[in-house]
Amino acid sequence: MATGLIAAALSVGYAVFYQTALGVDFSRVAPAAAIVSANIGAAMVMMIVCWLLERWKGEVPRSFNGWLVLFSVGSAAIPFVVSLPLDIPAPELFPGLTAPMHLLPALIWLALQPWWTIKK
Repeated sequence: MATGLIAAALSVGYAVFYQTALGVDFSRVAPAAAIVSANIGAAMVMMIVCWLLERWKGEVPRSFNGWLVLFSVGSAAIPFVVSLPLDIPAPELFPGLTAPMHLLPALIWLALQPWWTIKK
């Protein structure tokens, strides 16, 4: 859950910074509530898959992090193929806003993972 909350906070902060710096407003197509829920949802999916793998195999395979990165990079391509409504100004800037947000949950997960796996 910490992964989702941290990634959500970073994503919303990035959205505010990006839109202010470039003078665009994508709040109709990427509102803060959607950004927060997407990050928390992604973190929950990662947590559930990790938990299921641990229950099924006894431990999480080392390949889990590699697959996590591949899925994150693959999902970062989605904003490049999304068609925005015609009345949204500067639609070419939308992928620059949302593509990095697809990478944050995996990045935070990988950064926090050593804290979960440290044996006492």
